[in-house]
Amino acid sequence: MEKKNRIILFWTLTVLGFLSHSLADALPAFWGESIVAQQGPAPVGMMAFMVCLTYLVPVVGILLLAYGGRKARIINAVLACFMALFTLLHMSELIEGFNPVQLLIMPMMGVVAILMAVDSVRICKNK
Repeated sequence: MEKKNRIILFWTLTVLGFLSHSLADALPAFWGESIVAQQGPAPVGMMAFMVCLTYLVPVVGILLLAYGGRKARIINAVLACFMALFTLLHMSELIEGFNPVQLLIMPMMGVVAILMAVDSVRICKNK
């Protein structure tokens, strides 16, 4: 598979991983359990940050690869490295609050994020 298409696939898998990550936390509601957060409503800034991270950054990465040139590939590589770092840091939360369902999702998201970052850096060096 061409590297550019593979990176776009990795961005798509990242969005799907975040959707699965959120859905896994909401699933207990289907069995009548409460999924209400104990800390109260999330700050608007945090919600905006998460929307940017889970949707806007991947979409920008895809558009940069699909329509951009060399500078766009460099920006994509920076975004991919940032996403890999964020995913690995977020995955470290499993240490303090073990969730077996997230254990199925987060390591795979970490692998995808690292592969995406590596391919994104390589595509900058090759062209």
